[in-house]
Amino acid sequence: MKKTMLLITFAGIILCLFPAPVGKIRFLVGEVQYKTSLNLTYKPATLNMEVEPEGYIKTGPDSKAEIQWNNGIKSVINANTQINISKLQTDALNNPNYRINLRDRINNLRVQNEKREANQVAGIRREEEEIIPESELFWYSEPKYKVKDALNYMDAKNYPQAIEIFEKVIEQSPLDKDAELSHTCLIMIYDELGDKVNLQKHIKQLKEDFPDSSALDSLPPEK
Repeated sequence: MKKTMLLITFAGIILCLFPAPVGKIRFLVGEVQYKTSLNLTYKPATLNMEVEPEGYIKTGPDSKAEIQWNNGIKSVINANTQINISKLQTDALNNPNYRINLRDRINNLRVQNEKREANQVAGIRREEEEIIPESELFWYSEPKYKVKDALNYMDAKNYPQAIEIFEKVIEQSPLDKDAELSHTCLIMIYDELGDKVNLQKHIKQLKEDFPDSSALDSLPPEK
């Protein structure tokens, strides 16, 4: 019994002396420094450095850092800032800036989508110029539902129409890049609407069908 109590006490002391990391520095540029507690000296921060609740991060002029917390949310530290890690994490939980990050990911996916569309059109035009027999072009079929139409409805805040088309785009080509963009947009829409059931459904599908998606690090936190 005494040994057990001693082990528990020792474990508690270790946890106090070496608190568990709450996140990592995922991006930095310029002069970024970190220290593990208030009374210690700042040292240069490095990419993927773990941060602890009692730590502090500091940025110089024209500098910037980004911390990704263990739950996936990100916090940006702009130039000429000094802040406690615990406070920064609390602010991140109270202010869901993941929505800003998610919109950025959607914008990036939209740009990629537009480039693919342009390349497809250019490819078809080249084939037409070469006068390839029509029978050899049967492999190409115009999709019935276009993600571009859904995006237009989303931009206009016409969510019912956008949702309907996004769902159809996924249904017609579930592993296509358009489906990845559709899942990501539906996640944002359902998050704004407070529809947790459909939100979790599309988060699950995005993770399963697109495990390397750039949007995975900007998903709404689990509550």
